[in-house]
Amino acid sequence: MKNVAILYAESQFTPWKENINLNTVLHINKAIPDSYNVSIVHMTEPNSSLANLLQQFHWVFNMCYGFGRHSQADIAMWLDKNNIPHLSSNGIAQYIAQDKLTVEKRLIESGIDVPKSLDSPLHLTHEYYISKPRLGGCHRDIEIVPKNEVTIHWQRWKIEGKLIQPYLLGREFSVAILPTEDGNNFTTLPPLEIIPTPARQVFIAGSSMGKTKRDFSPNLTEIELYNIQSAAIKSHKTLNLEYMSRVDFRMINETPYVLDVNTMPNLHPTQSMFPALLKIHKIGISSFIQRLINHHEKKSIGQKLNNQLHSESLMDVFAH
Repeated sequence: MKNVAILYAESQFTPWKENINLNTVLHINKAIPDSYNVSIVHMTEPNSSLANLLQQFHWVFNMCYGFGRHSQADIAMWLDKNNIPHLSSNGIAQYIAQDKLTVEKRLIESGIDVPKSLDSPLHLTHEYYISKPRLGGCHRDIEIVPKNEVTIHWQRWKIEGKLIQPYLLGREFSVAILPTEDGNNFTTLPPLEIIPTPARQVFIAGSSMGKTKRDFSPNLTEIELYNIQSAAIKSHKTLNLEYMSRVDFRMINETPYVLDVNTMPNLHPTQSMFPALLKIHKIGISSFIQRLINHHEKKSIGQKLNNQLHSESLMDVFAH
C-alpha cells in the first residue's frame, strides 16, 4: 500500500484567506482510493523538517493555497525544489499564471483573445475600464470606472502596480479543465454562466460588487460552446498547467476573452465552482481524484522514460 498525504493550510493562514477548512480536506480524503494510506499534513513554515516528512510519501495532494507571506506558487515551487511529487501544476507554471501581464502576453502569442492592457489613457474606446493588481487574486482591489474617469485614477493605478484593461460588456462563463479518464490528456466540463442578480452591465463573479448566480445549463450556440471550450484547453496548455485549472471568460460576438486562469481551483464541496460542475455533470469526486492520480502516474512514466533516454544519449556521446 502506497503512503500519500494531503497538504493543506486553514483559510486564516493563507494570503488571501481562501475558503479552505478541514471539512474540504476530509471530503478529498474520503475520495482517495482505499489502496492508498492517506495522512493529513498541516502546512507550517516551509522548512527542511517539513520537507523531510513529505519526502516519505509517494505523492502529495496539494491543497495549500499559500501560507503566511508565501503564495500558492511559492509552496508549489518549494515542493518542486525538494523533489516532492504533488498533484498540482509545477511552481514555475504557477508563478507565470499568477502574473496577469505575463499570462496576457503568452495567451496573445498563442492566438487566444484577452482584454489588452493599456499603455496610456489616450484613445479610450470602451464604455468602462477595469484596474486590477498584476499579482494577486480573489477579485481583490479591483476598480471599475467609466472611461471619463480613467485619467483621474491613471497615475495612482500605475503607482500601485495595477493593470488597466477595457471592461468587456458581455456574458461571463467559467470552464473547468481536468484530465481525461485515462490521464493522458485534458478535457473540459461544459461551462457555467455567471449571471448578475439583479441584471446589470457591470459585475464581478461572487458578491464583491453585488450578487451573482450560477447557471449550469447556459444557452450557447454550438459555435460558442466549441470556441469557449477550445480556448480553455488551449489556455491550460499554453501556460503548461497540469492536473486541473479553471478559466473565466467574457463572451463577445461568439469570441471568448480570457479574464482569469485559476491554477488551483478551490474544492470546497458545497461552495466552490469546480466541485459543483463535477456534480452537475455526474463525475463523482472519487472518479475525479482517480483522474488526477492516473495523470500523475502517466507523467511519472513519461519523466522516467525521458530521463532514461537522456542518460542513454549522454552515454553515446561519451562512448564516441
